[in-house]
Amino acid sequence: MKRLAAFLLETSQENLEFGFGQQGPQISAKDNGKFVNYWQLANVVNVNSAVLPAELYELTLNCRYIWRAPFKVPDKEKKYGSLTLTYASQLHIAVVEIDRDTFIPHILDYVAVDDCGKVINPPIVEGQVYGATAHGIGAALMENCVYDAVGNMLTATFSDYTPITAMNMPNVKYAHIETPSPHSYSGAKGMGEGGAAPIHTISAALQDALFSGGVLIADSFNNADTLYRAVVKKEIYQAGDLVKMERRA
Repeated sequence: MKRLAAFLLETSQENLEFGFGQQGPQISAKDNGKFVNYWQLANVVNVNSAVLPAELYELTLNCRYIWRAPFKVPDKEKKYGSLTLTYASQLHIAVVEIDRDTFIPHILDYVAVDDCGKVINPPIVEGQVYGATAHGIGAALMENCVYDAVGNMLTATFSDYTPITAMNMPNVKYAHIETPSPHSYSGAKGMGEGGAAPIHTISAALQDALFSGGVLIADSFNNADTLYRAVVKKEIYQAGDLVKMERRA
């Protein structure tokens, strides 16, 4: 800051004085009465750096400090310590059905069980699980960014992109267990990031339903079109109308 201010105020660093003016914190020159505000320093170094001489090109006002928490049980009296090992766990189980005629996948049953340690607010936790499940199912079966051969996006509106709504959600069975974390003073763990679990669950269920026919599910997004292409390519039409599979993930 002193090097930058000395250049802008046309003085030496020894003639600078840190203080507080009408527009906030500032640096003043004792010999000529000029001053510069902190925000002006930031503007010059981050935005208008073209006015700086070559020797100040590498000047920055940004400082980075990293503190790595020790992995140990915190001080419960002071409520201080490492809270990084507080990840929650979720178990999702889906029963999925694929229609052999339309290739439309149907979720027949869905269960989600979470463990976020000591539950502070049960309704909020349950809502987080439902929301994460909805997002994950939508990503697995409905929501997809589609482009044509020249790169034009074909799913640019919510009519084409088809986000999941309450009309598309299965009845989710919910339960939770509590395994208090030894790394937080209350025993609670982080919560609300379970959106990836349904993607793996649905993808694994579809894979197991079609695996016996030699079909490989190579993408996390699958709808009737992708399943049709996969099944027809592998030519696994067999007797029976439906393929059912229960998968844990």
